[in-house]
Amino acid sequence: MDIFLSYLQGVIEILGSIVLALVFSRVKIKWGRTAIVAAIIAAVIMILRTIPVIFGIHMVACILMIFIFIVMKTTANKSLAFISVFASFVCLGVIEYSLNQLFIYLGLLHIEDVTEASSIWMMMGYMQAVLMNIIAIILQLFVEPLNDWKNNNGT
Repeated sequence: MDIFLSYLQGVIEILGSIVLALVFSRVKIKWGRTAIVAAIIAAVIMILRTIPVIFGIHMVACILMIFIFIVMKTTANKSLAFISVFASFVCLGVIEYSLNQLFIYLGLLHIEDVTEASSIWMMMGYMQAVLMNIIAIILQLFVEPLNDWKNNNGT
């Protein structure tokens, strides 16, 4: 059950990263195809996290997969897409750090309990994932999309 909850949290978090990167790339969010890609990337990331490779390689892989998705499926240029994906991960880091500090300040989280197996850690993960999606939705209301999705034939 923990694996499923961790996967679900990963899907929502990656979905938030993708949609925030799409907003930064000035592309209208299409939730259906984005959710499918988020589920696939989350599965790949879970597999990468289980094999003994360099720490943090899953983040690099996630950034690259989201970048490739945006470049292949939208008309956003490559430099804007890369900066947008990187900016969405910076936002994720800021949100995660802020929530960690808030939970520690409120006494809900003790530094020695910060593990992936902790239920509070999982709850924080869900909160930051939902917050990323909410931020993307709000920003989409204010940022006019200039780029579009490519057709099935790539144009």
